[in-house]
Amino acid sequence: MSEPPAPALADVRRRIDELDTELVVLLARRQRLVDEITAYKHEHHLGVVDRHREDEMLAAIAETAEEHGLDPRVAQQVLRAVIDGFTLLEVEELGPDV
Repeated sequence: MSEPPAPALADVRRRIDELDTELVVLLARRQRLVDEITAYKHEHHLGVVDRHREDEMLAAIAETAEEHGLDPRVAQQVLRAVIDGFTLLEVEELGPDV
């Protein structure tokens, strides 16, 4: 049987849980913006994927991560997962690029 976490550990875990909730709220905001982009792409008959834009985003996020003391690989991996997740939603709405 394992021991319950020490109060300090429990406090840090609680703060991580709060931060994770904030991340979900930010992702919901991002989804609303992606919905706007999806509507624009639909109206103007544009493809889902813009690799040049994604590359720019990943480069910028690496720079921002370094400025804030975060390993840029972690930031890029997380952003890549976010991009891929929202791209799937766009494909469901618009269909795959040809």
